[in-house]
Amino acid sequence: MKQLGVLLVALSALFFAGCTTQPRVETDHQADFDFSSLKTFDVAETKQDTKDSILVSPFTLSHIHSALEGELGKRYQNAATGAKPDFIVSYHVVIEEKIDPRSYDDLYGFGYYGRPYRYPSPFFHGPGTGLRVYNQGSLIIDIVDAKTEKPIWRGVSEKRLSRSMAPQQQRQVLSRAVTEVIAQFPPVN
Repeated sequence: MKQLGVLLVALSALFFAGCTTQPRVETDHQADFDFSSLKTFDVAETKQDTKDSILVSPFTLSHIHSALEGELGKRYQNAATGAKPDFIVSYHVVIEEKIDPRSYDDLYGFGYYGRPYRYPSPFFHGPGTGLRVYNQGSLIIDIVDAKTEKPIWRGVSEKRLSRSMAPQQQRQVLSRAVTEVIAQFPPVN
């Protein structure tokens, strides 16, 4: 009986662990680049020049900058002021509104020959749940060879963000995303 209880606790833990929203990390890189030659880095300042990026707090961007320097500083040396680094790191944060594909509007249907029509009231189709909108946060980290000024690696982390998230909570999520993306660098061939 005790083993059954332990099994149920373990299964419950696995179920709830699967329900948490983990950032999805994707990477791509230049296949013929020798990543073992990289020793020093510099993190470039990001520009807030688009509608999507201007909504991100400058304090959050500063936090990401520091997190990148901290994570990369564990394995590489930060280039001295005025010295040319081996690679340059740039980053971008994009927050987009998305529609949950599992939501729907009950007031629409399809009639004969696939022509859409709108029910005048929920009487025909029942009460609607409405569309669910959420924020999708993307952290994009690009690494450029300082000698050729060409990109050699990109890492992207995406995560669903709550609209009620305070800036401090966003920074915690972004710090974890930085750690998870940089853990994938350099790529293993």
